[in-house]
Amino acid sequence: MSGKAVQCSSCRMFEVRDAVSVPADFICGKCTQLQLLKNRVRDLELELDELRIIREAEGVIDRSFREVVTPKTGDRWVTVRGTGKKQSVQGPPAVVPLSNKYTVLDTCGGDDLPGVSHGVRASGTESVPVAQKGRGERSRTLVIGDSIVRGTDRRFCGSERDSRLVCCLPGARVRDVSDRVFRVLKGEGEQPQVVVHIGTNDIGRKGDKDVRQAFRELGWKLRARTNRVVISGLLPVPRDSEMRNREREQLNTWLQGWCRREGFRFLDNWGSFWGRWDLYRQDGLHLNLRGTNILGGRFVSALWGGLN
Repeated sequence: MSGKAVQCSSCRMFEVRDAVSVPADFICGKCTQLQLLKNRVRDLELELDELRIIREAEGVIDRSFREVVTPKTGDRWVTVRGTGKKQSVQGPPAVVPLSNKYTVLDTCGGDDLPGVSHGVRASGTESVPVAQKGRGERSRTLVIGDSIVRGTDRRFCGSERDSRLVCCLPGARVRDVSDRVFRVLKGEGEQPQVVVHIGTNDIGRKGDKDVRQAFRELGWKLRARTNRVVISGLLPVPRDSEMRNREREQLNTWLQGWCRREGFRFLDNWGSFWGRWDLYRQDGLHLNLRGTNILGGRFVSALWGGLN
């Protein structure tokens, strides 16, 4: 059978193909393989980014929860919090360094998620896990969400680090938050204020009915715990297709109506981030420093009803 030279629509090189059924937008085998490799590299870069974030989070936990316990006279013990400097010890007893880097994970109850889940609050320029002592004395304000809320504690907590908390669950979907919401809010006092930002990881993986039902179940559980709820709308994702972003807009429209019926506040973020790709990191999904500060500021305004 005779063949003919067909030009690749991607690299513009020619390849000899059978004359039968050659599409107009023909792509050669080399370009196809190259595109597959590019897609694989992008997936690996995203996985590496998540692993890097997990490693940084574990380092914060290790530094913040290292303790030095020094025995004194009799049965009396004095606990000294590690500050990163060498501890001076008086007397013959040896200094025994202890550490507990897992207790804080119970704050958000997300230890069985694909990533590390941890609560953080602002403290100077560094985010540190929240201490368990004193929980339940008064109601606090929490942001619960997926990896999009990472870093918003700088602006959201600010000087209110004792009363505000950002709980980040990397890779979480709506149902993951619904399964953990009671554990997250345990010990947070009566009627805590809660801002929920979730749903990014559900787009393209679940049908509209499944996602909406998951939000309804989350709403029932939040209602059983507090009436002070803000649902934060999804952000556009630069790296995704127009169709995926349209799905996010449609979900936001449904969420706005659902919040009105349920008596929740809805925070519409779309107009503040659409077309503002300078607010995103190079992965085209997560926000950069400026973006997280803007989102954190919107969380603060939503608590006062300014962005309802």
